Amino acid sequence: MQTFEAIIYRKGVRSYTNQQVSDEQLKKLILAANAAPISGGGYRDSARQLTIIQNMELLNRISKTAGEMMGGGDPIYGAKTLIIISAPENSFHAEQIDVGLMAQSVLLAATDMSLNTILMTSVIAAFQANAELLSAINLPQGYHPFVGITVGYTDDDTVKTREYKDDNVNYLR
Repeated sequence: MQTFEAIIYRKGVRSYTNQQVSDEQLKKLILAANAAPISGGGYRDSARQLTIIQNMELLNRISKTAGEMMGGGDPIYGAKTLIIISAPENSFHAEQIDVGLMAQSVLLAATDMSLNTILMTSVIAAFQANAELLSAINLPQGYHPFVGITVGYTDDDTVKTREYKDDNVNYLR
């Protein structure tokens, strides 16, 4: 798949099969994440942390807590892999941008490998509301989770189609 195709075909998935992501695929996702640009070139106090959760007990606790906060349901949609991207506050005030760039790299790399994803913040609210859950992901001192990404396989055929509009563009020529 070419980069442009990955950008166009990536779509949030809300239904996952029981098939687990392979260790080889995870390594590629980690490589893609760490290849993302970072404020300050990664020097001084700019940093990011990946937490890959495949422990079903922990995934269920996260899903239950986040689901209760959202009024019910499974906010990780049965995914067997959840990636949490965290960062400390940095002197560039760009930690959210750093996390976003890392997340986009993961999303596109997953699409390229025929994996499905959804970017979410509902699980982050669960960590903020439950100190025990936050402690369970063992973040370095000063790091805060910003975003979660479920990764897996789906049998939902609609993920291959998507329409785009261009009515949100101003041309000033």
